[in-house]
Amino acid sequence: MYVRTAAAVALASLSLAPAALADTSTPGTLTVDGHGSVMITPDVASLSLSVTRSAATSAPALSAANRRVNAIVHAVHGLGVPVSGVQTESIDTSCGRVRVGPKGHKHVIRRCTASESLSITSPAAIVGRVIDAATQAGATTINGPDFSFANPSAGEIAAQKAAISDARSQANAAAAQLGYTVTGVQSISLNPQSGVVSPGAAAAPSTGTAAPSTPTTVHPGAQEVDATVAVVFTIAPATAPS
Repeated sequence: MYVRTAAAVALASLSLAPAALADTSTPGTLTVDGHGSVMITPDVASLSLSVTRSAATSAPALSAANRRVNAIVHAVHGLGVPVSGVQTESIDTSCGRVRVGPKGHKHVIRRCTASESLSITSPAAIVGRVIDAATQAGATTINGPDFSFANPSAGEIAAQKAAISDARSQANAAAAQLGYTVTGVQSISLNPQSGVVSPGAAAAPSTGTAAPSTPTTVHPGAQEVDATVAVVFTIAPATAPS
């Protein structure tokens, strides 16, 4: 997995109490906000699909939709989507009268429509195959995919490491300018302002009339995970060279 680490430079906040600095038994402190980010590839994909079928009455319309849904579920399970990764979102039936026939010779018939919707969550690596299998099994519409992480804290450790490194670099530079040196850490606050920044929309598959022999290719891209740390460093006057 490709990981890019970036550090955002922030201004150091100095907390140097004159009384404390005068008393060499009490170390001075230097408070720094560090920032870091990493780019990680999502490993989970979610999509929603629907099946719509019509008949003269609601029972055969629903039965036809059920057959298509069962075929879709069987197909995606065969690809490795677990039972927990398939969830029914809705089942709807409705009936009404519609006009059919050529212009000038139209007549009214009764038509019932049954629609069923599913949400499917799969490993991102196979979502293209899941889309193809669902389409071939009779899905009427497909929306998605949306990407996420199996581990909600994915990337946070690496981002925090980058943020701590950034804070230490800032502290060393600021202390040196003041004639001090960093001697330790008094306290640290992890992730006071952290989160996942979603990238631009990933290339979503088309549900148009692509050639059946061309597989659907889905590109998960990468998401940026940011972390901020607030570190209070202890400092002491730098030792003059002998």
